[in-house]
Amino acid sequence: MFFKKFNVDYRRLPRYIVIIAALAALAVFNFFYLQEYISSNSEVINNYSLRDEDMNKTREAAVAGLFYPADVYQLSSELDGYLKHAGPSLSRRPHILIVPHAGYMYSAKVAAQAYQKLQPFGREIRKVILLGPSHRVALNGAALSSADSFRTPLGKVPVDREITAVLAQDKSFTYNDLAHKNEHSLEVQLPFLQKTLQDFSIVPVVYGTVSPEALASTLRPLLDRNDTLLVISADLSHYLDYETARKVDEHTAALVAESKPLDPHLSCGAAGINTALLLARELGLQPQMLDMASSGDVGGDMQSVVGYAAWVFNRGAEPQKQLTPLEREVENLDNFGRHNRQALLDIARKGLEEAVLHGKKYAPSRQDYADVLFDKGAAFVTLTKKGELRGCIGSLIAGRAIALDIAANAYAAALEDVRFPAVKAEELPDLSFSISLLTDYERLHFKNEEDVLKQIVSGKDGLVIRDGDRQGVLLPSVWEQIPDKREFLNNLKIKAGLSPVYWSDKVKIYRFRVVEIKADEN
Repeated sequence: MFFKKFNVDYRRLPRYIVIIAALAALAVFNFFYLQEYISSNSEVINNYSLRDEDMNKTREAAVAGLFYPADVYQLSSELDGYLKHAGPSLSRRPHILIVPHAGYMYSAKVAAQAYQKLQPFGREIRKVILLGPSHRVALNGAALSSADSFRTPLGKVPVDREITAVLAQDKSFTYNDLAHKNEHSLEVQLPFLQKTLQDFSIVPVVYGTVSPEALASTLRPLLDRNDTLLVISADLSHYLDYETARKVDEHTAALVAESKPLDPHLSCGAAGINTALLLARELGLQPQMLDMASSGDVGGDMQSVVGYAAWVFNRGAEPQKQLTPLEREVENLDNFGRHNRQALLDIARKGLEEAVLHGKKYAPSRQDYADVLFDKGAAFVTLTKKGELRGCIGSLIAGRAIALDIAANAYAAALEDVRFPAVKAEELPDLSFSISLLTDYERLHFKNEEDVLKQIVSGKDGLVIRDGDRQGVLLPSVWEQIPDKREFLNNLKIKAGLSPVYWSDKVKIYRFRVVEIKADEN
């Protein structure tokens, strides 16, 4: 019935089927042809020419705003601060640095101890080989960058394409821009280099599974140049509790000092450190450790910390100045103060607030602070209000845990300094405070008062005077108001209840030094 309705000619039906099949085949052919044609550009590769962006490729900053400030002014200011508070400069040019690569809030103070040593040689060092571990891309061997420059908020740093090309000839080195794209171990070093060197280029190398011997063998000829520096990026122990990390990192420091290789678990960057040790032996360089700390010193988490250290290698150890016992104590206290600064200020602040707001004494707990803060020590806590003294109480003898001593003296400075009324709650926003850590005492031996004046070191010495049951003490900070030695000594006598012109052969005078820790000024 269906075919009759449409009057189909059965004799032509096979022809219709063939025509329909041919049309379908043609449609399929055209579809795939057009799809391939449409997916292609009109240009042919034979006419390819380099564009500006291809010829001048820049590796953009990947961790600015995460590991360090993205704002150029904030970054510059913070770097200036880190470098300003670093230790003294060296007389010999560094050839190798080992520096950490964590976020600046954790490790920049340690890194600055090494980078500050470059400043006197900022015009001499023209080429910097950066060697750091890969954190994001699994690698066999070492990865070079094909970029022409690396950018940070402080500007671009050119890549030394000539040296990079030389390294690329070695089988252990290959170009791999993906390994560099988001890697922080090298990037965090660049702002420090930009601040300390004048005109330089870099050779960025990120490594994965590679032998230190292979790295050292390839890099060795490059370090014969007098204008080349090798920077090894490496953190130390990871995710141990504070005390365990400190012991493990001290063991690592001992191995470096003895030029013994590190096991991989001791450092995120052990291969780089071992490369530095191999090169140091060949080049006659000696390591000098500058600083060591951990994230627990600033982050507060004592159960899972990361360790950091900085070393410099040069042509022979820096001549060691013979320190007096008093100077050695100052050095020890300075290290203690820098590594425990936040905790010490926290104790003083809580002691002050507990005293003023509640009239109670704050009692630091071992559960809240590192064990070393319960070693015995002596400290003064000084309060100032708009630049004027508002209270100052301290201990002359290390008779109790330094944490307890600071807490007690913060209470006393606020409420018990008889020279001032008790601090009121409404004064707290206007108060600043500082902590002075005291050395032991060195007795002065003298013939007369003139001999005392010759021995006093103005600006550094704190003095204690004793005569019978009378005693007076002046901190070194008093030199800021009384720079004259004789006037300083006269005020010391007055503090002890003596006449400024008084002198006796029974007078005893002791000197001491302090390390001052200041909270942020209001």
